[in-house]
Amino acid sequence: MGVMGMWEVNLWAVLLATVVMFAVGAFWYMVPFSKMWGKIHGFDKLTKAQQDKMSKAMGPWYGIQILVTAVSAYVLAVLIGVLPEQSPYLVAFLVWLGFALPTEASAQIFGGAPEGYVWHKIGIASTEVLLRLLAGAWVISLFLR
Repeated sequence: MGVMGMWEVNLWAVLLATVVMFAVGAFWYMVPFSKMWGKIHGFDKLTKAQQDKMSKAMGPWYGIQILVTAVSAYVLAVLIGVLPEQSPYLVAFLVWLGFALPTEASAQIFGGAPEGYVWHKIGIASTEVLLRLLAGAWVISLFLR
């Protein structure tokens, strides 16, 4: 496979993986962990009006999240493509274990979590990344057949 061939991926797979990965993240933080995440960040101490104002201001950040999720989906598709003999789920897991988990842990240990919540944030955030990558691997694998 030439250098250009390595970067060729099914863009429909990347697009669908992006949507699914974003949905997994949204579900994760809005359903099973919304109360804990709100408590960790003091959202529960705000008035309803303050919460609504903060929620409305999140629009541009959701756009950025979709963009970086698309980058993740694309890179995952490239890695799965250049490692065809490996399970897509193994590739996703190794990306998580070698890069996402250490990065998430460092981010929380060195200033990303309020005192007393470091392990909570590492657990919640890193598990979400793992599930998101596995979901992306699943979608991408559907296009490999």
